[in-house]
Amino acid sequence: MELQMLAPGSYAWTSDADPIRYYRLPLVGRPFRNRITRTVALLPAGDRVLEIGYGSGVSFLNLAQKFREIYGLDLHDRADDVAESLAGKNLKLNLKQGSIVNLPYGSESFDAVVAISIHEELPPDQQEAAFAEVRRVLRPGGCYVVGVPGVNFMMNTALRLLGCPIGRYHVTTERMILKLMRNRFDVDATVYAPKWWPKSLTTYVSIRGWKR
Repeated sequence: MELQMLAPGSYAWTSDADPIRYYRLPLVGRPFRNRITRTVALLPAGDRVLEIGYGSGVSFLNLAQKFREIYGLDLHDRADDVAESLAGKNLKLNLKQGSIVNLPYGSESFDAVVAISIHEELPPDQQEAAFAEVRRVLRPGGCYVVGVPGVNFMMNTALRLLGCPIGRYHVTTERMILKLMRNRFDVDATVYAPKWWPKSLTTYVSIRGWKR
């Protein structure tokens, strides 16, 4: 599966931390695109999906191949700009500003929830609340898919070379996130990238869990 993207320059810029600027760079762009496609590929098809931390909406065209309605939540306040950038793509979007630790949705609202590169930015003392909130808004048997970067010397060095002050963002490791997710969900899939590398050097891991 390839990442379906708008034309270059079409996405709304949501913050200085928005990685959209990396997606079409030589060499670097492919891992950024692949983290989206691998994570979205773990989602089952359904009616309503919530993406937490949707950023510029770069995953929305792929999500629309699986879901009728796409809901998005992010800390930034540029929901209208993001929706406008995707106008004409026949997407049914409902975008809001808010936090994963206090989701502004009713209980059992979604078939699936996805969070790509969000949990590593949450302090450890907020992780339990985040997983509890996601579980609350999922319907019985619903699916939560999480994508997180590996936190290791190689990844930290690569991101610093890209000019990303990684210590400001990656405050929780993928190992801790996987452990905490298993406390709330039945985890049945963990996809590590690159596939044949030691897990201690992983660049990205996508995790799928089901509401008990």
